[in-house]
Amino acid sequence: MPTSINPYVVFLGPSPGNSPPVDDSIGAKIEPYDAPTVGRPHPGIYCRDTRNYWGNVRDLGRRVICASASSSLDDYHADTLIGHLNLGTTRSGQAANAQLQREYLLWVPSLILNDLRPVFVIMLGLSTILRKGDSGFAPDVLPRIDWSQPDHCVPFTAWTQSRYNFSIWTRTRPDGQPIHFVAWPQHPGRAPMTDPKMWRASADEFATLIDFLRHSRSLK
Repeated sequence: MPTSINPYVVFLGPSPGNSPPVDDSIGAKIEPYDAPTVGRPHPGIYCRDTRNYWGNVRDLGRRVICASASSSLDDYHADTLIGHLNLGTTRSGQAANAQLQREYLLWVPSLILNDLRPVFVIMLGLSTILRKGDSGFAPDVLPRIDWSQPDHCVPFTAWTQSRYNFSIWTRTRPDGQPIHFVAWPQHPGRAPMTDPKMWRASADEFATLIDFLRHSRSLK
């Protein structure tokens, strides 16, 4: 799972997905990535896949990081603050059918809260799974989160043909700092986010919420 040691944004998915790399480079095989990087982007986020999943991840990560920064950052330095984790290692083209693995359901949240300590965890393709209530997603680590009851539910307004929302839960990390779990309106591999304009619009709309969220500290 590719990440720097101190990501500001961590993307969280159910599985490695089923968007094969365009060559035999990074991500072609399901095997451990290099260790977390320090002071440089993790090479794993530069995988060139057929559906541009990783390109979308980088673009969104950069947008969130730069909207949060007090000064301008170039793409390279923004990329040093991006990480990606999954709750299983079996490729699946349908997030709702992904095989979540118990060891990852327990380990990943602990890793996020105690080691990586990002400010934003952007969850892709997990909304349906988590709302079921029996996913097993770290009940001992995040016991106060009811995934069916977000703290904030903000409409994604660029898409008007149906209703999509940003669902946000804000909690306090063990070090006393806030952490925001964000269920994205839709996975980048599914409509309407397969339209690059819609994906960029979702990033732009979320960027307008960041200042509010940075001052939103949960008492839960």
